[in-house]
Amino acid sequence: MPGGDFSVAQLARTLKTTTAHVIYLLSRHPVDWSPPRFRRTQHTSVRALQWRTWYEQNRLSLQAIADLEETSLATVRLALLKNGAELRPAGSQPGRPRRR
Repeated sequence: MPGGDFSVAQLARTLKTTTAHVIYLLSRHPVDWSPPRFRRTQHTSVRALQWRTWYEQNRLSLQAIADLEETSLATVRLALLKNGAELRPAGSQPGRPRRR
């Protein structure tokens, strides 16, 4: 599917078929018309519980999770906060007692 604006007629021309066939194909294979930002938000909400498990049980850092998921540190931090995770102090090393 092309990005941005398009019409069924334009797609039919591109595929060298009829508009009826394009409509049939689209009814059989729905397309997510959401903007990219919304799709990323959906992905984040689905992954947030896994991220919390990695953070709390596996003791991964926020940056390690962001790197694994190829997303930003801010995205991971906000997702964990929204899901009730208690964040460790910045710069603390997982599993080590804090210096006094």
